[in-house]
Amino acid sequence: MKIKKVKPGKTKLGAVLKLVFGCFLLLAAGLLIAASFVFHFNEWHDFDPKLILECPEALMIYDSDNELVSVMGTEKRIWIGIDGISKHTIDAFISAEDARFYTHSGIDLYRIFGAAWADLKAGGYVQGASTISQQLIKLSHLSSEKTLDRKLEEAVLATKLESVFSKDEIMEMYLNYIYFGGGYYGIEAASLGYFGVHASELSAAQSAQLAGILKSPSSYAPHIDMEASVSRRNNVLRLMRDYGCLSEEEYSEAKNEECVLSPALPSERNALIDRALEEAERLTGITSDELLTGGYSLYLSLNSGIQEACESIFRDSSLFPSDNAQGALVVLDSYGGIGAMLGSRGEYSPGELNRAVDIERQPGSLIKPVLVYAPALEELGYNAATILEDVPTSFGDYSPRNSDDKYYGAVTLRTAVTKSLNVPAVRVLETLGVRNAATFAQSIGVDFRGEALGLPLALGGFSHGVSPLEMAGAYSSFSRGGLYVAPHVIKSICRNGEEIYKWRYSGRRVMDETNSYLLTSMLQSVASEGTGKRLSDTGLPLAAKTGTSIDGNGVRDAWCAAYTRDYTAVIWMGTDSAALGSLPESSVGGNNTAVILGKLFKELYAECECSDFSKPENVKKYDIDLSSSGSGAVYLAGEFTPEEYVITELFAEGSEPESVNPYWERPKAPSETGWSIDEHGRPVISFTADSELLSYVIIRYDQDGGEKILCEIQGKKGYIGFTDETVESGGSYSYVIIAVHPELKENDGSRMKSEPSRRMRVVVPFC
Repeated sequence: MKIKKVKPGKTKLGAVLKLVFGCFLLLAAGLLIAASFVFHFNEWHDFDPKLILECPEALMIYDSDNELVSVMGTEKRIWIGIDGISKHTIDAFISAEDARFYTHSGIDLYRIFGAAWADLKAGGYVQGASTISQQLIKLSHLSSEKTLDRKLEEAVLATKLESVFSKDEIMEMYLNYIYFGGGYYGIEAASLGYFGVHASELSAAQSAQLAGILKSPSSYAPHIDMEASVSRRNNVLRLMRDYGCLSEEEYSEAKNEECVLSPALPSERNALIDRALEEAERLTGITSDELLTGGYSLYLSLNSGIQEACESIFRDSSLFPSDNAQGALVVLDSYGGIGAMLGSRGEYSPGELNRAVDIERQPGSLIKPVLVYAPALEELGYNAATILEDVPTSFGDYSPRNSDDKYYGAVTLRTAVTKSLNVPAVRVLETLGVRNAATFAQSIGVDFRGEALGLPLALGGFSHGVSPLEMAGAYSSFSRGGLYVAPHVIKSICRNGEEIYKWRYSGRRVMDETNSYLLTSMLQSVASEGTGKRLSDTGLPLAAKTGTSIDGNGVRDAWCAAYTRDYTAVIWMGTDSAALGSLPESSVGGNNTAVILGKLFKELYAECECSDFSKPENVKKYDIDLSSSGSGAVYLAGEFTPEEYVITELFAEGSEPESVNPYWERPKAPSETGWSIDEHGRPVISFTADSELLSYVIIRYDQDGGEKILCEIQGKKGYIGFTDETVESGGSYSYVIIAVHPELKENDGSRMKSEPSRRMRVVVPFC
């Protein structure tokens, strides 16, 4: 085989090149290996956009008027888009931090060389050369240490950031990420926190001042050192002018602008807000940590005006009977939303006992409408005029007593409710059946788990007790005509502009509208003239009920519930434990608690009208007669019923009494009358008496026209015979009988009598 020859020169050059290339590769490999040891490449971080985009965002809480009431979270950050940031704000940060931001690719070589020269002259790190992209990487991915390998890693990651996101996206992330001091993260939180305006509303001077803070928040934040902050602001303004972002006139105007701090990033924390956090967790399954860092917005039923009014009232110690008195207050709106809530007296501390929700206390008589009277109207067909017996009574081994040891005999249901009588309440509960009554109360939110179901429940004798929120929910069902809506505080929950939860009205009918109105009417009597009469000076159509629990030393629990068509409020007052004593005996539910609710409702309607409850069309007023109530009978009042027995009462049409008490009608003469002659020839006048309550008068007329009252018969009923022994033989006489009422009078004051009976003519035989 023929071998091809190669020119000696060409062979030598190729070998040299291969050798040089091989040496270069070996050198590069060696340098790379050496650099890995020097710069710790194996420890470098991967670029992760989530570290920026999923940074903690504050929880925003809004009241019923969509006003921001609290910003909560580990970092008070409110993310806004680049479109919500003005140009002069962006100019301020570029001028202060990175003049060539929109032209470099993540690192600024000019600044790097300048900073390096300054560091060499100083013999250490004295000047930074970080771009905005590098700052964002350092804050989100790296530590703040100043080492060469950390700076190199920062630069590499910054170029990666720039390769993934546009300049505007990086600027948006940067302005939302950075810390401005004062607990404010991001431009929106800082704008609101320092100046009370949104980022889109910042002036050039305010923008420059925020940009100036970044150099050292602990030195240049305006709430720490206003003079230093303004001086730094003016330096940034000068840079903005020098870079052409401001004209000379704009620069001068901005430099002379007064810095006025007007914080508008509230951090309110109260029992209602904590309740809202708990409710949000329960509704969505989102943990509290996620809520506080995930950029959520909660829209509440909280009425800030009412909340402030409640807090102001609770700060007035003169309204409380003693220093050891604690309190809780709940106000619901007409939709069941919690408009205000106080869990204690004094300043609120997050996580403290919320007595409005968490306590279980004896409700006393506050439970009667809920457990006894509402179901009696529903299940037993009772009405406001139903007669109940109020006398000392033992129910087996249970002998309830009225609070003042006074008993009123036969009373209407309205009177029993108004005076908060105990014996009638227990009697009605016995008729209802405790389990049936408890089932009704459970339907309007009262929890009976663990309770002993016995007659003492009628007077608030619970094993555990109830909370103010439970009772507010129950009473609010009466305010809306028998519809129960579970109390709630969350109206909606949003994240990133998306609504993830919305409360929807879903009232459950638990009571007929007519019966609910009748109960409300009776509770209005409580407020106007009964145990809650301290509410009467409000001049409002309030319905109310009081309750008191007493131990051997005084009052342990005092309650008052009151409602209009618009609001339901329940207040509890007492001591937390027996070790803390009791309240004075005078602090029953009708005193301090009623006074507080009266003051509150006056403020609620200080500038608006309060409409009365809407009466169903089938509810009518009737004048009724209670003169026979001792027998359990109720009649319609008639023309002659004495005023002392007449009251006006409401009835569902068709349930009113059907007739007038016949006793109070004009008497009627007996219709069955007759006469006969006895064996002695004397007339015997006979008739049938219709009532033993009437008197019957027998009158004789002589043939010459003379008139004589022969007798008046009282207290007899049925057949009556009377012998006239004063007649003359052969005489001719006429007899009539008149019924006379023992109490009713004619207009002239004479006794009321009937028309005469038929005239009976009698001729006495000759003897």
